[in-house]
Amino acid sequence: MTIMVKRSNNDESRTEIVRSAKRLFQQYGYKKTTVSDIAKALGKVKSAIYYYFPDKESLLRAVIDEEIGKLIGSINDAVEMASTPEEKLKAYALTRSFEIRSLSTEYARFQEEYDELYPLVKEIHERCDHFERDTLKSILEAGMELGRFNKTDSEVLADAVLLWLKGLEAQLSSFGTEEALKEAVEHLVNVLLFGIKVR
Repeated sequence: MTIMVKRSNNDESRTEIVRSAKRLFQQYGYKKTTVSDIAKALGKVKSAIYYYFPDKESLLRAVIDEEIGKLIGSINDAVEMASTPEEKLKAYALTRSFEIRSLSTEYARFQEEYDELYPLVKEIHERCDHFERDTLKSILEAGMELGRFNKTDSEVLADAVLLWLKGLEAQLSSFGTEEALKEAVEHLVNVLLFGIKVR
């Protein structure tokens, strides 16, 4: 029992540190935030942070792991709630676009540090790409099996859809309102569906 309580307290402390680091990274950026700043915000000494994280980069990785988990969870929830392959594709594209737009706003200061953080950014993209390809492939194959989508190479098509979404991702800041973004995503999904649906 004592061991379980201790583990629970450790988990809570770790979560508290990650959340504090997240707030400070968002506010000041990665480069300007120090481990001392994070400890001070929590009313702790630096050694309390180092007990869980050996350095600032490992803290950033923990923050990113949490954000990726939320992104994947949101996309999975939206896709599972949709009933048809067409609706799942639309739910996927809309949720992805809104979540990434939100993250881009929350971590706007990271844009100034892109070059320094590039190796980590590349790693994040690779991790997300694997999940996204699998998700898209699953949706597309379900549509093909139901006779709703034309039969083709699902892997190639998933890559093409992901490439299209990444192109949209680069333009997210140009949409002034959520409604404008929603309309653009829905229009593009409809164009995609026109090309792959069985008629």
